[in-house]
Amino acid sequence: MRWLAAAASALALTGCASVGTAQTGAAPIETPGGPSSVVAAAPVMPSPPVMASLPVMASLPAAASSPVDVGSETPLPMPTPSPGSEGTLPPMPAGGRPTDTAVPGNAGEAGVVIDVFAEEVEATAQNDPGYCDVALDPVHDGLKVWWHGTPSAAVLAVLDRARTARITPVILPTKFPHALLGAASSRVVAQMGELGISFVGISVDCSGLDVGLVNDTARAEAAVQAIAGAEIPVHFSEMADAVPL
Repeated sequence: MRWLAAAASALALTGCASVGTAQTGAAPIETPGGPSSVVAAAPVMPSPPVMASLPVMASLPAAASSPVDVGSETPLPMPTPSPGSEGTLPPMPAGGRPTDTAVPGNAGEAGVVIDVFAEEVEATAQNDPGYCDVALDPVHDGLKVWWHGTPSAAVLAVLDRARTARITPVILPTKFPHALLGAASSRVVAQMGELGISFVGISVDCSGLDVGLVNDTARAEAAVQAIAGAEIPVHFSEMADAVPL
């Protein structure tokens, strides 16, 4: 759900480009002799004295809706929709929404509305140590949020608005904080080549690490587990190494 940040960055670049064009002034007017022709004119008058430049004013601080600063250790909040602009789902049919996109009120249409709330949850909670992850269940109008501890009041407010929009949010507890699993993941990633690892990730429910091994053997699993830490559950699977494009 980073496309909003990417779109915001592209918009900012476009705005800068247009400002730069405006500062260059109008295009030069060509004379009959071409752009390099010299036309006789009155003597050149001396240029007026150059005035001292005004001091440059300091930039205003970034607004709360600024896109994420990817290189920052404490990124700025992601853009979030204005409360009330997310949309509302139509009543859900018995048994869940159809997956056929040709049927009105299908899961795809519901997912668009639910995804806006999911992005708002992620933007609001991205720097909270208790936040783990968020996922959509558009067939059942659901929104799952995994959290370690008690969710913040700001996140609970987003979920209250989701309920008003006929979405059913569920907060699921996690066994581990995201930061602990992130540190374990970094240790494993640092030795991917030596251990024949093809994939490393944090489980969506923060229950441990997901690790793919090119050759899933007991010896390889033991080596990875030793690096991750005995207290960190590791879910192994055999997975071919990524093929460079």
